[in-house]
Amino acid sequence: MTSKALQAVAAGLLAAALSSTATWAQTGGGHANHAMPAANSSPAPGGGFLAPETHGIDAEHPPLYFGAVLFDQNEVRSNGRGTPIYAWEGLAYYGTDYHRLWINTRGETNRDRGGLERAEVQVLYSRLLGYYWDIQAGVRHDFRINPNEGTPPRTYGVFGLQGLAPGFFEVQLQGFVGGDGVFLARAAASYDLLITNRLILQPEAELNFSTGWDRDALIAPGLYRTEVGLRLRYEITREFAPYIGYSYESFNGGASGLNRRLDQKPSQSTVVAGIRIFF
Repeated sequence: MTSKALQAVAAGLLAAALSSTATWAQTGGGHANHAMPAANSSPAPGGGFLAPETHGIDAEHPPLYFGAVLFDQNEVRSNGRGTPIYAWEGLAYYGTDYHRLWINTRGETNRDRGGLERAEVQVLYSRLLGYYWDIQAGVRHDFRINPNEGTPPRTYGVFGLQGLAPGFFEVQLQGFVGGDGVFLARAAASYDLLITNRLILQPEAELNFSTGWDRDALIAPGLYRTEVGLRLRYEITREFAPYIGYSYESFNGGASGLNRRLDQKPSQSTVVAGIRIFF
């Protein structure tokens, strides 16, 4: 499948998720038009719902605190050549229904040297905005693991919106503001297709945009990076699910040229295998 075709798939998945969200809002969706049910269930990370008894909705009682950790991607990736890499993407939160401390993290190892190549951590305050939707704000830091190689460290202010759209699309929209005046945006969506109660196919897509250049960080104006994935997992339990799949990553536009200058391929396809962990 070509790079343009995969970008079209990513854009299509995101468009479907955002379209369903817009339709839902126009037909009266959202916190303002929904009375909170007596036995409310909040979405758990990665789909599913938290038990009603975990909530402190009654004003006569203090709010109950709860948390969770999810590694949605915890995998080895191989393109059939060289050393496979390890990659992860996960989150953790702790708080009440309405106020939470939220942490996102992602990273991967280097195919040639074997050590960590890049890592990103976000520390966010998350506030319930509407039915199954949270508005978030905080700080993102990109770590430079090797002081002599790799992209430089960067720190951004973060604001975003994440939640469960109608049709059970998981959507995350984020904006990043750095000290150099370049604005970044990230739009991601995924969908859990239940083949059986335990066998689940998950397509996902992520698009990254920039308003300007950050050549050291391999960032160019416009759509500069695309990721598309398809993972098939088997939930032995809800907390433990091995999976296999396919991942495609591409640097686009001017960012592809920045990669070529470093003798790196601007795009790559990999077969993945891992274990999804939730607790």
